[in-house]
Amino acid sequence: HRDLHSFPTRRSSDLIAGAADIFNLNKPWDTVKSGMSDARISKFYQFIAGIWPTDTDYLGLLPKPDSTLRALYLGENDPEMMLQNVFRFSLYADEIILVNPFDNPNVMAEKYNPIVHPGEWRVQTLRLVYHLRILAPWIAAGLVTLIPDPGDFDRKLREKTWDMAQKRLGPNPVSKEDVEASFGRQKASDLFYLSPPEYFVRMAKEAIPGISEKEVSELVGYMEKRRAENPLLPNDTLDKMPGQMTALRMGANLEMGLFLCQTMGAFPYTNVRFRWKEILGAADQLDSGAQVWTPLTNAFSNLDFKFLNNVDSNFAVAMRKEGRLEGFRAYMRKLWGTVDGEPDPAKSESLARDFKDELAGEYAKAQGEWSEIDKDLMKWAIPAIGGTIHAASAILAGHYGLAIPGGGFGLNGVNELIQAHMKRSAFRKKTPLSVFIDLDKKK
Repeated sequence: HRDLHSFPTRRSSDLIAGAADIFNLNKPWDTVKSGMSDARISKFYQFIAGIWPTDTDYLGLLPKPDSTLRALYLGENDPEMMLQNVFRFSLYADEIILVNPFDNPNVMAEKYNPIVHPGEWRVQTLRLVYHLRILAPWIAAGLVTLIPDPGDFDRKLREKTWDMAQKRLGPNPVSKEDVEASFGRQKASDLFYLSPPEYFVRMAKEAIPGISEKEVSELVGYMEKRRAENPLLPNDTLDKMPGQMTALRMGANLEMGLFLCQTMGAFPYTNVRFRWKEILGAADQLDSGAQVWTPLTNAFSNLDFKFLNNVDSNFAVAMRKEGRLEGFRAYMRKLWGTVDGEPDPAKSESLARDFKDELAGEYAKAQGEWSEIDKDLMKWAIPAIGGTIHAASAILAGHYGLAIPGGGFGLNGVNELIQAHMKRSAFRKKTPLSVFIDLDKKK
C-alpha cells in the first residue's frame, strides 16, 4: 500500500486513491466486502487522519467563487441516496459539492475512534466505501467535489452553528412526518438482516404458532440470502461483531450550509422536504423587489422536468461528458450570474421577464435531448443497488422547485461567522437562489 503521507494535495481524488489502495476497489465488490478486515478499516481511518489533520487549511480546500454553476447538496448523504441526490441533478449543475461523509478520527474520543476500535465500524465503513466507489467516476471527472466539514478544524465554528440552529429550530425541529419520510427508517430495517439465524427462528415461532420446521428453514435461508445480496451489509451477523456505530448524515445544518454557499459561490439544493422548508425559512422576502422573480419561479413550477433514476454511475457520467443538457445548464449559469450579481433593481423586472420568456425555449430543447438520452438508455444494462432494473424506470418526471427571494437567503450571524472564522473580506452577503427536487409533485 502507498505511504499514508504521500497525498499532500488532500483533495477528493486522494480519498479515492487511498480507499482503492487499502480496500482493493479494483476487485469485484463481493471480494472487497469479504476482505474488509479490522486491520484495513483501522489503516483507512489512519489515512483519513493523515490527509485531514486538525491544522488543515480548510479554506484552501473549498472551491473559490467563480462562474461555475455549483450546487451544494443538503440532504440525506447515504450511498443508496446518491442514485437520487447526485445523479438526478447531475445534468442541471456544473459541479455538485458534498460534505465529506467520513468521520475524522482526529476529532473523536478514543472510546469511539475507528482507528482504535475498527471492529465497531464495519457496517459504517462498508457503506461509506461503497458510497465512495459509486462517486469515483464523478470525482475523477471533476463533476463532484467532496469538501471537509469546516467544524472538524474549527471547534468554535461548529459549536456556534449548533447554537444558532438550536435557537432557530426550538425543541421540536423534526416532525413525525419528516421521520416517516426519511431513508433512515429503511436503513435501520436493513440491519435486521444482520440478526443471527437463531433470532429469526425464535421470532418466526413466536409470530406464527405452528409454523413447520421446513418453513422456518426456508425463512432463515431467505434472510441469509437477503443479507448476502445486499452490498451494504457485512457477511457476519451481529452476534459475531462488536456493537456497531451508525450515522445518518444531512451534509450540514442550514447555518453551516449557507456559510459554505456564501464562501464557495454555490447554491443549496435538496430533495428532503423538511430541509426545503428550512431553506425557504431563511429567505429574505422584505426586499422591495421580493416579487420580481415570482413569474419565473412559477413558470418553473408549472413544468415537468426529467431526472435520471437508478442509472449506472458510469452512464450518468457519460451523459455529462457528452455535454447533454449543456444548453439548459448555460441558461441556469446565466441566471445564476445575474441574480448573484445583485442586479440593478430598476432592471430586475425586465431581466426576470426575459428569463421567463427564454425558459420556454430552453425547456423545449431539453425535452428533445431527454428523448435522445432515453434512446441511449436502451443500449445500457442499468444496475441499481437492489439489482437490474428496466430502462423505462430510469427516467422520472418531477418538480424543479426554484426559489429566488428578492433579498436572497441568509441567516442572522452567518456573515459574521464568515468574517470571524474565514478571515475573508470578499464573500457573498446572501445566497441568491435554491433548488428543490420533488418527484412527488407533478403536473
